[in-house]
Amino acid sequence: MIKTLTISAFLLLNVAISVAQEIRNDPILYQPYPDSPILTRNSALTGEGEAFDFLIGDWDVVITMKEGTADQNIYRAKWHNHWIIDGHAVMQEWRGPYATGAEIRFYDLKTQSWKGQNIYANGAWRKTTAKRIGENLQVVIEGHTEARGDFLNRETYFNIKKNSFEMKSDISIDNGKTWQKGDYHMVVNRTIAN
Repeated sequence: MIKTLTISAFLLLNVAISVAQEIRNDPILYQPYPDSPILTRNSALTGEGEAFDFLIGDWDVVITMKEGTADQNIYRAKWHNHWIIDGHAVMQEWRGPYATGAEIRFYDLKTQSWKGQNIYANGAWRKTTAKRIGENLQVVIEGHTEARGDFLNRETYFNIKKNSFEMKSDISIDNGKTWQKGDYHMVVNRTIAN
């Protein structure tokens, strides 16, 4: 009886190893060095799926909050953007004096659209959508504050070049029917390695 159980266990182990080896042989995109982010988009993302290509890399940001007002505040931030999930999604890591967080955007092949979430250290968790509009990229972030209630923050990335671009924000408190100037404008330049 023990000999039969041992032989059965051995056969089951061999079948499990065989199945596991078949799974391991499936083609997978992976990072040979896990601390090195994937720098290329998955080849399945074409057309609108290429919208975030220009943003991959490290950036130095100068932000002007409440531009042209008595409360204007200008400060610097860092932005690190890389592909994750086998090149199907972009992770945008933000480091600034007033906010630290991550934005994850993925391209939904079924709907041919960009969707995502923002999460910041202050606990803000916001749904996002994105799309190209001509030469620009627009990201719409759903937000809520006591002062505004529910609102949309539309970020427009424009004047896009290889090593620089700008971004401006517009706010809608009527679910996108009308827009007014938002709280910030950014000038973004690719970080130059020392």
